[in-house]
Amino acid sequence: MSFVFSLKATLILLLTVAGGSLGGVGYYYQARAADLNSQVSNLNNNANSLSNQIAELKADIANLTSQISQLQTVNSQLNQTSVQIQSLEAELATINSQLQSLETQLNDEISKVQSLESSFKTQLDSLNAQLAADQAEIIQLQAQISQLQTQLASGLCLSGKTITIGELLDLSDGLATQGVRAKDGSAIAISDINSFLSSAGCDLRFSVTVDDYALSPSLALADLQSLAASGVQAVVGPLNSGTAVFLLSFANSNHIVLISPSSTSLAPAIPNDYLFRTAPNDGVQGLADARMMIDRGASALIIVQRHDSYGNFLANATAQRFKALGGHVIDIIPYDTLTTDFTPVLATLYNDFQTANSTYPNSVAMDFVSFEELAQIITQAEQQHPSLLNGKLPWFGTDGEVQDPILSGDPIAGPLLAKVRVPSTIYAFPNNTKTERLYSAFSNTYPGDICDFFCAGAYDDVWLAALIQGTTTTPSWVIAGTWDSTTDIITWTNPP
Repeated sequence: MSFVFSLKATLILLLTVAGGSLGGVGYYYQARAADLNSQVSNLNNNANSLSNQIAELKADIANLTSQISQLQTVNSQLNQTSVQIQSLEAELATINSQLQSLETQLNDEISKVQSLESSFKTQLDSLNAQLAADQAEIIQLQAQISQLQTQLASGLCLSGKTITIGELLDLSDGLATQGVRAKDGSAIAISDINSFLSSAGCDLRFSVTVDDYALSPSLALADLQSLAASGVQAVVGPLNSGTAVFLLSFANSNHIVLISPSSTSLAPAIPNDYLFRTAPNDGVQGLADARMMIDRGASALIIVQRHDSYGNFLANATAQRFKALGGHVIDIIPYDTLTTDFTPVLATLYNDFQTANSTYPNSVAMDFVSFEELAQIITQAEQQHPSLLNGKLPWFGTDGEVQDPILSGDPIAGPLLAKVRVPSTIYAFPNNTKTERLYSAFSNTYPGDICDFFCAGAYDDVWLAALIQGTTTTPSWVIAGTWDSTTDIITWTNPP
């Protein structure tokens, strides 16, 4: 029992002791509560401060978000601007490329103009030189006329003499048609001369003797030697330039005057010789031929030509002018003047045409510097390479073929030539009372034929005949247009 009691006493004592410190505990909790309240207050203040900071940060974030949005908008605009700049740069590059191309084209055009200026100057110098040579020949002729007038005044009219004029003409070969017309025109001239002398009371008379040299230079020389041996001192002819060159040495040595109405090559253009020619040279015809083909739409050219003085010079003159006008000369194909088989020539022409036409489609011109052998050429072409007759452009010709009834009247070649049209150049002169009178006299004397430039040249050696349209039922020659050498302009009346 004492043990229990002692324990209770102890508890009481403890409680007493503990109870004695309750006031201190209360005080402790009050201080602690105040401290906690202070901390809570501080925390609240901190929380408020943090809330304010958070609000400010949110505001900053909102502001930054707005700025980011604006920057994104600006960036998008910059991207669009960049795309536009790239597009503009591409356009600028294209424009620069176009400018470079235009500069190249301009330089090319300037080069062409300079080339044309140089070519025109060269041609002008050549024409001036030819004009000077022609003027010198005119002076010589005037001196001879003056001498003749003196002789007439001194008694030739009383002599009753007949002076023979020789003629070297082709009456049976490639220029036979032109040769016959020249012979007939000469006959009218002789009749007119003698009528004039008779009306003037002069007993002097003139006659003409005609030799057919058939385009053979050796035969022409033999004929000229025979004429010289008979005392003839003036000869009309020959018709072609190759023969004229061949005869020149003998004519000069024997002082025999040759007057050709149709020789056009530049080869015989020798000062102070005995050859006089009343037809313009091939340099002028080449200008007209090239312009005609360019005007018809040709940008490339193949020339088929007689391999003689006439063919060589006219082909070269045409080619040079064609290139000066901006065209491209593909080939010049010569052929022997005595050939009758044009197979190799046509094979070369066909191959050239096929190759060129792939580069210059429908604009490849074929120019034929030929005589009446053109009938054989086109007939054989139709048999061997018929596509050559089906081009967009016509075949082109020269004065050696134009107005030739042998060609247009050929039962086989005539319709073929009509199909390819063959626009050709020929020397022409304005109509006047003298030419009209000659035309009238010629048609009355030789009905059904025309007086061409061979005829008119043989008649008066000054002016060339104009072209007259035929009236036959076979394919005929018509005037396609006229070319003015001073303006280099073609006026087409019947475009081929």
